Amino acid sequence: MKRKQFLYWLSIVLGIFLIFFSGGNSSRADTASDVNSAISTGLTEIAQQGSQIDAWDATCLVFGDNGITDLQAQYAYKSILKNNDFLSGGSQGLNGISDVSAVNGLVAIGKDPTNVNGKNLVADIVKDANNPASDYSIVNDLQALSTGSYGQASETARTSLTKRLIGMQDQTTGLWNGFDKVDYTGRAILALSMNTNQPGAADALNTAVKAVSNHLYQENGGFADSSNTMFGAENAYNDVTMTNALASAGVNVYVPLKEKTDYVAPVQRALDQHPVSPVSAGNSAMLIQQATWTFEQARFTRNGGKGSIFAFNQADAAKPGEIVSIKAAAITKKQSIINDPQATAAAKSDALNLVDQILATYVSKLSADSTSSAAIADRAAGVTAFNHVTVSHAAPATPVTPPTVTNNNVTVVNNPASSSSASSSSSATSTSSSSSVPISTPTVSGKPVKKASHRSIVYALTTVKLYRSSNFTKSNLTKTYKKRARINRPMFLVISQQTNKQGHAIYRVKDMNSGKTGYTLSGSKYFAHAYYSAKVTRIKVINPKGINEYGKVNLTSKKRHVKKNASLSVRKVVNYGLSNRMQLTNGRYITANKKLILATKIKKSSQNTRPSTPTATTTGTSTSTPPTNSGSTATTTTTTSSKPTATTGTTTTTNNSPSATPTLPMAPTNPVTPSNDAKTITTTISIHADGATIANGSIKVNSGASAFDALQEFTQQKRLPLTCKGSGATAYVTGINGYNAGPAGTMTGWLYSVNGTEPGSSMGVYTLKDGDSISMTYNK
Repeated sequence: MKRKQFLYWLSIVLGIFLIFFSGGNSSRADTASDVNSAISTGLTEIAQQGSQIDAWDATCLVFGDNGITDLQAQYAYKSILKNNDFLSGGSQGLNGISDVSAVNGLVAIGKDPTNVNGKNLVADIVKDANNPASDYSIVNDLQALSTGSYGQASETARTSLTKRLIGMQDQTTGLWNGFDKVDYTGRAILALSMNTNQPGAADALNTAVKAVSNHLYQENGGFADSSNTMFGAENAYNDVTMTNALASAGVNVYVPLKEKTDYVAPVQRALDQHPVSPVSAGNSAMLIQQATWTFEQARFTRNGGKGSIFAFNQADAAKPGEIVSIKAAAITKKQSIINDPQATAAAKSDALNLVDQILATYVSKLSADSTSSAAIADRAAGVTAFNHVTVSHAAPATPVTPPTVTNNNVTVVNNPASSSSASSSSSATSTSSSSSVPISTPTVSGKPVKKASHRSIVYALTTVKLYRSSNFTKSNLTKTYKKRARINRPMFLVISQQTNKQGHAIYRVKDMNSGKTGYTLSGSKYFAHAYYSAKVTRIKVINPKGINEYGKVNLTSKKRHVKKNASLSVRKVVNYGLSNRMQLTNGRYITANKKLILATKIKKSSQNTRPSTPTATTTGTSTSTPPTNSGSTATTTTTTSSKPTATTGTTTTTNNSPSATPTLPMAPTNPVTPSNDAKTITTTISIHADGATIANGSIKVNSGASAFDALQEFTQQKRLPLTCKGSGATAYVTGINGYNAGPAGTMTGWLYSVNGTEPGSSMGVYTLKDGDSISMTYNK
């Protein structure tokens, strides 16, 4: 009995020993992942508020990994108009809280706070800043005016407020003596962190950070004012407020502020209080907001970001943190690809290469961004592109041959690379590249069928029905979308295309509004591309609320609002992820969404469609031929020839044939050269590495050739070794003249641009126009 008691107590002592000396540290070893998890939890809770999303909610969502949806931004905007005292017709609210939330929310969703339905909110804040209503007005007005650059009056007010705030700092303690010293000092530090270029601000910040550590920081990682137990007692609100402020000032809140083993890191204390738990668990919506943006700020600073996340237009502030974030997102995506048990090795390789290519593209974009808002938007777009990368799974054991549809003169062959709207996210095809299962080519008819490419965005032209599975029965029907006017048409992301067991050509889609996924009938009777991709030269605004012109292709840096019925001249259509933009002749950018604008003039051009020559004339039949190349990939293209084409699952390159779609061999052997009877175009290519030009010159290729077709021809002419992987949307250049891409996950590799702009899609799907200039640059 004594022996058992001894072992019992010994086990307890050993357990306590392990917890004390190792358990405490190991429980905090995953603080970074805990912060990421807390952010995800907070954003989920915020998103569930639906139409009740407000300004601070919008700010949190914008800094989340997936950004904010258009619908969420609309909810936030309505909330701002309703709840801001000045915009709703009143005067400034108590202590400027209403104004600072409104400005943060407006800038976060891309609105101009100097012109909100004709009202200048910034001017109203400047008015109060010249005669602050209270001490809290000083910090709130200063934060609001520091979110961007709003003119000379605003800058003058910022300088005045910063000087006044510094003057209020207690010279003995280094803190600010509000009725709640913890809360007010935290807000003062946050405001000053957005104005470090102002005289005296940096010194005041350094003093304040040391003072917080000496006078307010607690052993448990929280913050309290021992001299004021009524208002200064530790609580979750004060802890997240001060943690956010310190992180904004550049402090690493993931570690204790004092080098003592008993002290806990501020961010760990915030996590321990579970401030992002649901409202149903007792938390307020305000605490969830504050905690979510605090964790976002902590991660931002830890990743190398500078200053407050609310300083949206601070030059380069967000760049380091956003680059780290997008690299982390790429690693997560690649891990999910590697762990996919149903994907083939070849499909995994192609998807991993595409993720690397997307990462390289967006890191390049981020590196070129000059403002935080642009970097945040590009990071969100990059993460979205990662999310759209899918991996081909092994084909079924027995081929499924769809029946012949006899009403049409159009042959449909699988080839997403043919769509001008294909993007960098168009990564996967419907059949494994290593499959030997026959590829079926149905023949359909009536008027030419305009099929949406894999991973494109379409809108419904008529009533469409969404089913939970590919078996279209009444019990599987989940939603019916009625026919709507153009500006109200529902939009869908096409995830995949197939033929169901009932013989119908169908899409698997995702509702862009609700996020609901399902299956629906496909074809030009039901859907059309939601974004213009043709050579549009003039448009008319049809959105009742008008549209905005922006200085950036990611639709940030708003320049002006354009009302309904206005006519605008277009220079070119620019591909941007899954959607397109239009660059106006004045250099600004607008949406290319057909729900918002109407093309009134389109330049006729055949360059957006790859020419096709029939290889067999079979009328009203379906041909199934097994692929002869195990490395080929089934793709989707539409041919409008009056003579249907029987095709195979193999894509090969044939000289003197404009219809051939080239595969991408490890070293090009049969480049696409212009035929005598095909229309040709001229493109200029330059290749750069280590700051020097390896080769440059111009070549002629067939009209409809891709950027990679041209690169193949050019490198063979110049006798430069070229290696690559994948095909079409997954085409990836691995090496030119000995300059090779590094291992997966590194940034070493080749980037391409056309006419000085990165298209955001694979070279294998970018269709060249006459006079295009391609630049290849090796990134170390």
